[in-house]
Amino acid sequence: MMDRTTKALTGQGIALSFGGIEVLKGLDVQFRAGEITGLIGPNGAGKTSLFNCLTGAYTPQKGSIRYDGQPLDGLPPAARASRGIVRSFQHVALSPDLTVLENVMIGVARNHHAGWLHAFLPTGRGRREMAGMRAAAMAALSELGLAQAAEKLPAQLPPGMLRLVEIARAIVGKPDVLLLDEPAAGLNNAETRDLMRSLRRLASPDLVMVVVEHDMDLVMSICDRIYVLNFGAFVAVGSPAEVRADEEVVRIYLGSDDE
Repeated sequence: MMDRTTKALTGQGIALSFGGIEVLKGLDVQFRAGEITGLIGPNGAGKTSLFNCLTGAYTPQKGSIRYDGQPLDGLPPAARASRGIVRSFQHVALSPDLTVLENVMIGVARNHHAGWLHAFLPTGRGRREMAGMRAAAMAALSELGLAQAAEKLPAQLPPGMLRLVEIARAIVGKPDVLLLDEPAAGLNNAETRDLMRSLRRLASPDLVMVVVEHDMDLVMSICDRIYVLNFGAFVAVGSPAEVRADEEVVRIYLGSDDE
């Protein structure tokens, strides 16, 4: 059982329908700080829909979502980000005309109170804020082993490093909840191994980390707990070993002998 002092992102009875079609069927979830939680399932299972409900992109017709006991219902993505709930995207969306460091600095915006214009003005406060933003961005890049790429443009980096830059932009503001949408998409085996090492380094007792992913090796290697979703409902929840041994999960992913 979870320690009562452990923070968690929770959902209760989350139901979502489009055009009368049930996409999510009254889901209960608990993503705990100090763990990496995987969310897996075949295409069309509802993973992205659940992810979008958690981040505020979708509003479920029923159910509630909370972080650390505080309701998030009705809050748009920007407001959730201001509460420390951030995400990366399946498709890398870096500005091609900005350096890696400048792209990551954009992620400091939610903690930046004076405004971007003031930061770039030649005032003492503007210079201090700019220096602080640069230092935070460099720290995030260093945490992911990307300090050497800080002054390069995105076009100069391979796909695996671009994925890590996207994650650096997400963590630069020191989030409480990090939601990663298929971070290994398009990566080769070596790049995926680098990503796995980076995600393990990011894990901390105070961070809720949720990974939506198709790469089963990654999920089974780094996740503490896994939710398996199929046709809008959970068919299994447990440790990697428990999920791997679940007959329904095996049937979903491998098919039964008589199919």
